[in-house]
Amino acid sequence: MYSQAEPAGAWKPEYKNMYPYISFSDINNQQELDCIYHNLNENYYISDNWSPEMYDALAYSGFICVSAKDLFNNDYLIPEIQTSYAVLHWTNLHVSRRLRQHIKKMLLPDNAFFISINNDMNAVFEGIKQYHQKSNWLCNRYITLLKTMHRQANYKQKIISVELWHQHHLIGGEIGYLTGSIYTSLTGFLDKNNYSHFGKIQMIALADLLKNSGVSFWNMGHPYMQYKFDLGAREYSRLDFLNLWLKYRNKKIQGFLDTKKIKLLYYDLI
Repeated sequence: MYSQAEPAGAWKPEYKNMYPYISFSDINNQQELDCIYHNLNENYYISDNWSPEMYDALAYSGFICVSAKDLFNNDYLIPEIQTSYAVLHWTNLHVSRRLRQHIKKMLLPDNAFFISINNDMNAVFEGIKQYHQKSNWLCNRYITLLKTMHRQANYKQKIISVELWHQHHLIGGEIGYLTGSIYTSLTGFLDKNNYSHFGKIQMIALADLLKNSGVSFWNMGHPYMQYKFDLGAREYSRLDFLNLWLKYRNKKIQGFLDTKKIKLLYYDLI
């Protein structure tokens, strides 16, 4: 769970030529953007523009960005317009009988697990660094960009951190963003040494919180991980996803504010 998207690690300098360069003007030119959407031979692009405005325009247009370094330690944004997407609609959310039993076993005896939003974003970034270590694409420049956008309210994306707590100990979390009424996951972590079975519990708790906050659906990114489909995700082709994305990216939601810790209750998650 929380596997990292490719590409990762250092590039040879000539690898930069593998991906088309994408500019701010490309993203803001509807004709260019339509060409990108319909070119199914390309999914990864490259940019050295780390401005919040560039990131905001990419995310608003449906791109999910990772980052990579070349051998000279230069950081690049790698926006991806995926060939297909995993999407979780709340009506499809599935909690298996085995998982129900596991939730009951974990939560009922120890009623001290909580979820929160934007309670400790710095700790989540640190947890991601420690969890992914050398394979982490969330470089310091990317973290600075997301923190800048989080502090300011004039962007279309609302950057959020999700925290999972046991008592006062942070045991898991993720970073993502809201675009209108759509939530998109970027990356996350879990203390697998002590809470190895809590990955799906964390995701179900977040799904419950998103649903109750008026979020329309969860964009889970790449459709290559079975755990997403175990929870009920559906795979969309690029163009079908973009039709869905464009429908909801301007829809406002009410009430999804920074939260205090919300106790995880067994009966809420099953």
